[in-house]
Amino acid sequence: MSFREILNDTQRIKKITKIAFNALDEDDSGFLERKELITILNNCADILKIDRPSSEEMDEILKEFDDNGDGRVSENEFLKLIEQVLGIMAKIEEK
Repeated sequence: MSFREILNDTQRIKKITKIAFNALDEDDSGFLERKELITILNNCADILKIDRPSSEEMDEILKEFDDNGDGRVSENEFLKLIEQVLGIMAKIEEK
């Protein structure tokens, strides 16, 4: 299945989002707090062998996905990130 096919399947995206969100929500609060987001992004940076995000970059990332401004990311807000990542992967796959 291609990334484009996944992106066009709303139910599949919701399932992927739920699984990923639950795996990342270390304290089972139902939200990804700043501390959890820092851990996630630092791990991704390490895997990709790029610089870890600065505190200012973390603030920008949190601001981008925290639609209601409560300082944490809900599962619905996290869905937006998953859709963006899948969109990027679909574009790369199509090249």
